[in-house]
Amino acid sequence: MRTCLLLFTCLFSLVARSQTERDTVLRRCPIAITDTVSSNNFFIEGLPATLKVYRVKGKLTIQFEQREQFFTIFFHEKKLRKTTYTIAPGSRSKSEVEATYSFRSGGQASVIPVSSGSLQVTQEAGSTFWRVKLNGMIANLVERSVTYYRARGEWVVL
Repeated sequence: MRTCLLLFTCLFSLVARSQTERDTVLRRCPIAITDTVSSNNFFIEGLPATLKVYRVKGKLTIQFEQREQFFTIFFHEKKLRKTTYTIAPGSRSKSEVEATYSFRSGGQASVIPVSSGSLQVTQEAGSTFWRVKLNGMIANLVERSVTYYRARGEWVVL
């Protein structure tokens, strides 16, 4: 009985130390994706969005969902650190993250990686809240033309 209790306590403490996994519905979407030429909004700040924090193979993932659109950030570690991450497609370093913008239209889905940018993570002293600030650029190549989109946002994660 004692070993079962000890094992349960050890496993619980490992889960409690990592970033919490949860879904949160936000009144206003903290992410904005705009076309650099025409300033069209594709991820609208004024509409509600769902923030999901979960793990993929033990690595932290943050996803925003709004009207069949998704903005996903893949970290290469289990929890957030107080640092500035570089956004790079195909990255593997702990100081880099991968970010993608994806959407569904009818029966098709498109996934577009964020080509460059930065993700600044800070934590206020004595607080469990992490403030995340995103600034990135998306390059979408369709046949012979390239369209650039600016991704920006600021939000808080528990």
